[in-house]
Amino acid sequence: MKGLTVIYYTSNREKGNFEQKIKNRLVKTIGDTPLISVSQKPIKLGTNICVGDVGTSDHNIYRQIQIGCLKATTKFVCTAEADCLYPPTGYFDFSPPDETAAYHYTNVWILYQGSHIFRKKAFSLCALFSSREYLLSRLERVLRRLPEWSLRKPHPLFHRYRGWTPYTNELPVINIKTREGMRWFTGTEEVEARKLPHWGGAEKLEEKLWAK
Repeated sequence: MKGLTVIYYTSNREKGNFEQKIKNRLVKTIGDTPLISVSQKPIKLGTNICVGDVGTSDHNIYRQIQIGCLKATTKFVCTAEADCLYPPTGYFDFSPPDETAAYHYTNVWILYQGSHIFRKKAFSLCALFSSREYLLSRLERVLRRLPEWSLRKPHPLFHRYRGWTPYTNELPVINIKTREGMRWFTGTEEVEARKLPHWGGAEKLEEKLWAK
């Protein structure tokens, strides 16, 4: 989509080989779409902003997103996480019908390392899409009275389904859970699958991600 910047954020806690595969896949998927990475260690990915070792928390995630949005100059922004695989169509090519809404992609599945099965995620913000100015206005509203960084502050923005507009497509986003991430367990629905469109079998995907 023209007029879009991808905001990639990471705490750099994942193992280097794994996260490099995530980054390589992302670059291949988005092509020449502008990319800003906001990291806690310097990385070579698009335009990089390193914020230092501020720690992993929901509060810090949104601060990193805010920093990326402030750097971007495009009309729209969308997020990419350091433990997610994004499909070639359906997410990055979305055209928001409302510029005063924050959208979240609902076709998101969890793959726990070693589980060999996909589980439908109940709700996720690992794939959000919004006009840059609107998202910045919401971020500023909830973060302005809070410390710049915090490991203890609660989730600061758009709790659960409130404030988000859902959208979806047939190709899923895969959120991969490892022991190195911010949290191991996450909410899932009672829906499981061994194969998914585009990604194929869970076990085969695991082999690609963690092959030495």
